[in-house]
Amino acid sequence: MTTRMANSALLLACTLATGAYADPSTDPEQIFQQAMQLRNDGDIYPAIDLLQSILDQQPGLQRARLELAVAYHRARQFEQARELLTRVYNDPATPESVKLSITAYLAQLGSDEKATRKGTSTTVYASAGLFTDSNVNLGPSPELANVTATETDGTGMTAMASISHLGRDPEPLRLGDRPVDFEWRTQATAYAKVYSGTESDFNVHVLSFYTGPALVDQHNWRAAMNFRVEKVYFDNNPYSFNLGVNPAFSLMLANNLDLNFEILSMVREHDDPANEGLDGTASSYTLSATKFFDDLSIGVEAGMRYHDNGADATYLHAQGGELFLAGQMPAWQHARIYLQLSSRDYDYRSADPATLNPPRDETEDQAILGVSHTFASGALKSWTLNSQISYTENSSNVAIFEYDRTLFEVNIRSYF
Repeated sequence: MTTRMANSALLLACTLATGAYADPSTDPEQIFQQAMQLRNDGDIYPAIDLLQSILDQQPGLQRARLELAVAYHRARQFEQARELLTRVYNDPATPESVKLSITAYLAQLGSDEKATRKGTSTTVYASAGLFTDSNVNLGPSPELANVTATETDGTGMTAMASISHLGRDPEPLRLGDRPVDFEWRTQATAYAKVYSGTESDFNVHVLSFYTGPALVDQHNWRAAMNFRVEKVYFDNNPYSFNLGVNPAFSLMLANNLDLNFEILSMVREHDDPANEGLDGTASSYTLSATKFFDDLSIGVEAGMRYHDNGADATYLHAQGGELFLAGQMPAWQHARIYLQLSSRDYDYRSADPATLNPPRDETEDQAILGVSHTFASGALKSWTLNSQISYTENSSNVAIFEYDRTLFEVNIRSYF
């Protein structure tokens, strides 16, 4: 069910909530309130049964008939919903204000039915941008960093393109008392980060693909299982091939609060024999909470993550915990500002046998501040201009691995 549909349902319910359109002397209020609670909780099918039982006893109770239509809509039983709405609309006793709400709701019903019957959708995303980097030697990840080199700044450009496909069964599955959508999501992405001049040794290209099923209970939870494939190129040469699985689960609680749990497990094989010590199974486990405020315009996410790069060579094998906090809010019309903070530990299992240093124990702190503006008109309509600055500081028990980095990026992006 779409957000627009939910809002329309709420509008219709509010229009009728005064009870002026029902006869209080004959309204089985207790059963009605129980049905409303079940429907609001997502238990659509028992709510339908209770509302139908009310109508069986009192066929003239139009308020119950309208609320039953809303329940049928949420169960994607569009014909039943349309029949009930039309019956109330054609009743000469129906007030004009209610008829107006029914007309708007019927339009939304038709739009949702059309989208549901279509069953599939395809989205294309494209972005391009420029960046400046105060410490090119760090590369895209700690594994590829050349921290012993003299700190060098650089500039370059980024580009990304992806195509996503969503397939949804037109008929919901019935799991217990709830209608649940079965979806299949697929996405292919190409990403490039290219440095100018002599810093091109740190160019990165990534080709990725994922696909997998998802189950979505629009009111209470969603679950997905993605299968992922990645090919990474570094210094314009093949670097690694990654194959993994990515299950995720979200529980939607009251007051716009979501709890999220995600696992990512990737088997990594490196092309260069010099990097074979990094071969292994990398994994991460993430638990987070997302809270929305002010009619969903402000969002805050906080969580923790355990990560393990799974490297076969113990002196390259790093694991640890991470804490993160992120938020976003409106900045001005059509613009949003966001902030992301994180602190990640890296504990290495053993010392590098080529040195006299102890096993590395490091903490990477990072802050990202950005703002994005979506153009509402003109040649760039629906395009978003985004700029952000990030600062990273890595502290280590081995002095040569201590560093900091400032990265400024500007890009423009859009969905098609």
